[in-house]
Order: sequence, then structure tokens, then C-alpha cells
Amino acid sequence: MPPKVTLIWLNYNSKHFMNLALESLESLFKLNYPNYEVVIVDNHSTDGSFDEIKNAAEKYMHRIPTKIIRTEKNLGFTGGNNIGFKARDKDSKYIVLVNNDFILDPNYLEIIEWMEREKQIGAAQGITLTPRGTLESYGIVLDEMLAGHGVSPQRNPKDIKAPLTVTFVLGACAVYNVRAVLEAWNGAERLFFDWAFGYFDDAVLGLQLWNVGWKCRAYPLIAGKHFESRSFGLKNPFKIYLNLRNLLILGEITNSRYKNLIPLLAIRGAISVFERYAIQYKNMAISYFIAKSLIDAMSISKKLKTKFSLDIYRAPIIKLNIDEVLEILIIRRKIIEKVNRKIDEYYDKLLKEKHF
Repeated sequence: MPPKVTLIWLNYNSKHFMNLALESLESLFKLNYPNYEVVIVDNHSTDGSFDEIKNAAEKYMHRIPTKIIRTEKNLGFTGGNNIGFKARDKDSKYIVLVNNDFILDPNYLEIIEWMEREKQIGAAQGITLTPRGTLESYGIVLDEMLAGHGVSPQRNPKDIKAPLTVTFVLGACAVYNVRAVLEAWNGAERLFFDWAFGYFDDAVLGLQLWNVGWKCRAYPLIAGKHFESRSFGLKNPFKIYLNLRNLLILGEITNSRYKNLIPLLAIRGAISVFERYAIQYKNMAISYFIAKSLIDAMSISKKLKTKFSLDIYRAPIIKLNIDEVLEILIIRRKIIEKVNRKIDEYYDKLLKEKHF
């Protein structure tokens, strides 16, 4: 019998995309894998979606072991998945996180075979696709300014044939080795910091795994399609707050040699966001969220960095020279494209040399 797997599916106010959420949920019960359970966590939805989700899941519970949990308040991506992690079958060797806007490929759990063949794989993901079937993500590699990079979205997913070692894996379809996670937290029953709520949480966990001797890998099999940000919404100011706050905190708890410049990058991004929201969306409330993110980041960082730090250089990191850092601060888009090309060049080298 292959290793036991727990799938954690997180829901919050999915009424406005219910058909997609139900398709995502149903994809969990159609996997070609003989030994798994499903844990559904509803983050205290207030739009009636919980009842529809519960009714849909009950159709499959006679066939696949399923637990349904409803929290007393919205705990975000991090808190909700922490609840699911604690509720897993204690015999489960792996857990899989699935967003409610992600439709799993029926064969995705073949990734367990890939992980079992290699040693010390703490986290993994497959090829995630956009709704149009183009490449969305094949793992993420951070640079020294903590910007994330990946294989070019212009690459044909069918041409991805080699595994890739990455800094961290995408939380929307992440697969984690339970023992690795427990080691990363010194035995504590959690996946993420509760306060993080969402965004950069998967980056923190990836770095934690590398810091305790585990690896993160992307494997060449289809994970499924991701209809991104359906719960949050693309224009939600709270999303901007979390991104800015958590980037600043990550900068404080890591040892990048450019860590003193990361706040400048964050503030530059905040100014750009403010201009777009204030002018394009005519939403002045963004100024409150930006100010609050800066204040909260300072408060949380001060408490956290006295007892928690991460060495980014134990993970795959793209090194930057000072000229490239200045380019990032001044003309961000061009340098991002330049650094992304480094990932593609490295991946092409892997394919050529067949390091897999």
C-alpha cells in the first residue's frame, strides 16, 4: 500500500464562484490513488457556501474518508490549513494543500512516487496551469531581494520533463512531508505562522525546510488548473496589506546581504500600488492599508526576530550584484525579466544534461 495522504481543502465565501468551488472539491474525490483522506476546512463562511460544500462532500464520504470542520472565525489561509493539519490522520505521511479555486488533475498524487524515490524531499509541487492551460507555476526560486522567479510562462508545459530544485512550492497545490514539517517547527503541530493569514507563508515554510536539511522540488507532472484569487479578489486592499506586511517581515527574519534595501523595494511597490488604486480604481482606502502594513510589520518583526531567523543561503537563491539590485529598485520590470531568464537558462541546462 502506498503512503497515506491527507488532502486539506480550504473554503471561504465561495458563493460567487460556487460552480468552480464545487468542481474543485469534486476533483479531490476523483484521484487515482488508493490511500488518502480529505479534510475540508470552512473558514467561517458567511455567504451560505458552507452548506452547499457540506452537501456536496457528503455524496462522497461513503467512499473516501472525509472530515468536515468549520472554524469559529476566518483564520485565513495559514490558520485554516493549520486546523486541517492538526486534524489529519496521524498515519498520513504526506499532506496536500488544495485551494478552493484549484482543480486537481486525477493523477496528481503520482507525485508521491517521485518524492519517495528521492531522499529528504520536504515539499513538492507539479506543473500548475492557468484556466487556459498555459503554464502558471513550476516552483519558485527567490533572489536576494526576496522576489520570486520561475520557469517562463511562455514555456509549453509539455516540454517540462525534468525536476527542478526550488526555494519553495506554490501553496495552492503544495505537497508536504509531515515529518519534514514537524522538524521545521521543532515538533509543533502547525504548517504556518497563524498571524501570516496569507501570502509569503509558503516562502517561509520552504525556507524553514531548507534550514533543517530538507529540500523543495518541482516535478514534471500536471497538478491541475488554478483560477487564482477567487476568494480574495484581485483588487482587494487587504491582499495588498498582507503582501506588503509579510514581505517586510520576511526581510527582517532572513539574512539577505541586501536586507536593509528590501524595505525600499517594498515601499516603492506600495507607492506604485497606491497610484494605481487611487487613480485607476478611485479607491483611497488603500492608503490606510499601506500605512497599517508598515506599522504592523515593524511590530511583528520586533517580536519575531528575537527568537526566529532563517538562513536564505541554505536554499537555492539567485545571487544579485549591486547593479542588479539598483535596477530592481529603479526599473523593476526589466530586471525581473532578466532574472527570470536565468531560471530558464538553468532549466534548459538541466534538460540537456539530464540531471533527473
